[in-house]
Amino acid sequence: MSTQAKGIDISYNQGSLIDSIDTNNTDLSFVVCKATGGITIQDPDFAHNWETIPKKGFIRGTYHFYYTNDAPQSQADNFFNVVGNDFPSDALPPIVDFEEASVKTTDKNQIIEDLLSFLNLIEQKYGRTPMIYTDVNTGNAYLNDARLTKFPLWIANYTTKPAPTIPGQWSDWTIWQYSDSGNINGTAVDEDYFNGNVHAMKQFISQSIVSS
Repeated sequence: MSTQAKGIDISYNQGSLIDSIDTNNTDLSFVVCKATGGITIQDPDFAHNWETIPKKGFIRGTYHFYYTNDAPQSQADNFFNVVGNDFPSDALPPIVDFEEASVKTTDKNQIIEDLLSFLNLIEQKYGRTPMIYTDVNTGNAYLNDARLTKFPLWIANYTTKPAPTIPGQWSDWTIWQYSDSGNINGTAVDEDYFNGNVHAMKQFISQSIVSS
């Protein structure tokens, strides 16, 4: 895994962890922070994390936790209000976090249509093709629509295998959350690999910019 860029994802649960990371003594290349969830949730540490991550020399990313019982436009507005009108061209594309706790409704077709609406709103706003974060079971159960595979996959799959298991619709993964038991300076963190080195990650970022 030495050639793959390593990262972590953080939220208010990690407090001021970003401030304590010694950039001269770390193998991290990227840090993803939570921005929002649903229509009302706003991470209180987002602004500080978002500003500090690049100052520390890391590639940054941010995500929205999606709920199926909240209107796509209202969720997008929450994300826009927190992240702002412009999205940095050197950041990972916006990420939608869709997991078991996201599912609050039963109509699977409606879930897919609403999720596509949300993803398209993000893409139209920022000119970036968003990513989808999910796990294998949730992806197979709820995201089994070929239209979703245009959105790169960030897969949560905690295994010691050399590669993750991914939902059937996708042919490959972009980011792999391989552990939820990392530890940095005594703080528990999720750990991630990008499917390539830092140069490849920067190329992926550039390719996520939608041609106008």
